[in-house]
Amino acid sequence: MKKELYSSEELQKIDFQELPGSTHDDGGYYTWWVFYKGDSELHITYEYNHDGVFESGYIEFNGEQLKGREITKRDVEFLIELM
Repeated sequence: MKKELYSSEELQKIDFQELPGSTHDDGGYYTWWVFYKGDSELHITYEYNHDGVFESGYIEFNGEQLKGREITKRDVEFLIELM
């Protein structure tokens, strides 16, 4: 992920819950969000450097990281519908 797909406020509006993040040894940190529906869960993780600048992010569906093309908001909405 090249930039944050959703802001914190947007994630809260679509019922994602913020989980406790953590810091990395180099002073960077990550934030972590989860959406539960049925027996499925969707995680969005954002990683930042020690200056708070976004570096990377990824999305996991039921424990599997989504790979391939760049994931869009529409992709996330579709996964939520499928859940």
